[in-house]
Amino acid sequence: MPQLLQLSLVWLVVGLVVGLLANGARLRPDTWGRRGWLWMLGLGAGAGLVGGWLGTLVYGRYFGLATALWIAVLVVALGPRAVAWARGQMAGRAALKR
Repeated sequence: MPQLLQLSLVWLVVGLVVGLLANGARLRPDTWGRRGWLWMLGLGAGAGLVGGWLGTLVYGRYFGLATALWIAVLVVALGPRAVAWARGQMAGRAALKR
């Protein structure tokens, strides 16, 4: 298997683990419903994959894993709060227009 494909799978697994830990820490907003845990796993996996590729492009192949881990942690920890904040801002603007 090509090396970057293997690294991509590792970054994906790292992101999934971060998503699982975020579910265990109850970082998922209640507004996401019953399947919100699945969205958290997807968010972590996507962030790990994007973070790994960005880390590889910027720092090189050997630092992709650390970058994938940090970006996945930041996105999973701050992403749901940013979405909730943006929804609140849009709801406030819609109320002002009425």
